Amino acid sequence: MDYKDLDEEAKERRKKEQVAFRTKKRNSFRFMLLSSVFEIIETVLIMFLLFVFASLLFFKVFKINPAGGVGANIFQIVLVLIFIVGMILGFIVYKKCARWYILKFNLKDKLNDEVLIHYFKEDDIKKFEENLKR
Repeated sequence: MDYKDLDEEAKERRKKEQVAFRTKKRNSFRFMLLSSVFEIIETVLIMFLLFVFASLLFFKVFKINPAGGVGANIFQIVLVLIFIVGMILGFIVYKKCARWYILKFNLKDKLNDEVLIHYFKEDDIKKFEENLKR
């Protein structure tokens, strides 16, 4: 950047804008990194809980023997379904938690617009702000 033609006030304004941009970028990176770690942990936890629930149903309620035959095939199908459902529920829970966290701690001003667009539509921000005020 060439600052020779600008007066002092414009220089200071530009420097502040650059610092604010870098700060938002750094905050956005940190938020995305930590929220990704959170998403992985909570998705694995959801899958584990679904697995425990399915195991209880299979072995305690329906008393199905997974050692061989039809029981083993059914249990394998259920494991695949648990994985798929766990991933979908993980995405849903992650997005809701991230939205809540951004609004609760007023991070809209501290994050890049690209990050906010990932979690919100324009109307969503207004709705969540109204719900938090109640």
